[in-house]
Amino acid sequence: MGLKKTQEMEYAKFLYIDKNLSQKDIAERVGVEEKTLIKWIDQNGWKALKRSLANTNEAQLKNFYDQLEWLNDQIATRPIVYDIPAILLKPVKCKRDDGTEELTYPDYNPKDFPILVGNVATSKEGDVISKLTASINRLRVETSVGEIYEVAKQAIELAREESLPFAKQVTALFDVLINSRIKK
Repeated sequence: MGLKKTQEMEYAKFLYIDKNLSQKDIAERVGVEEKTLIKWIDQNGWKALKRSLANTNEAQLKNFYDQLEWLNDQIATRPIVYDIPAILLKPVKCKRDDGTEELTYPDYNPKDFPILVGNVATSKEGDVISKLTASINRLRVETSVGEIYEVAKQAIELAREESLPFAKQVTALFDVLINSRIKK
């Protein structure tokens, strides 16, 4: 493959992965046909790479923290429901002194009864919280493909300042690393 074609492909890869452009727009910017771009995307696994970059640890952590915050807010703000016997919730006919009847509800204090639903996590909610927390802890120590890609871009740019052949070697090494992580 010629140098011009390699540069076109690298530019197309950058636009496909880093920019939110249509395939038609990318093909026009790079100066190739859309079917050529589609071939490059399919043959070089750019879809998988783009998907993995969207799932960086940082993005996943944000999602998990948002879910955890939402669940905790739901638990903390839900109304407390007491386990009041059904008989106390139904009206009772009472006769007045004048002989007329009326419906009244029995007097009771809800706090005299056990809590049915409170501001404490249920076992199911506790399980979800535990799983979210474990996922957060795992993500804090793992390196995602997206993070490797970000480091690769910086390393390649630094290598390019040294020499183009060196930058090509660094690019090839990172491509191997990233592809091996995508296939896991």
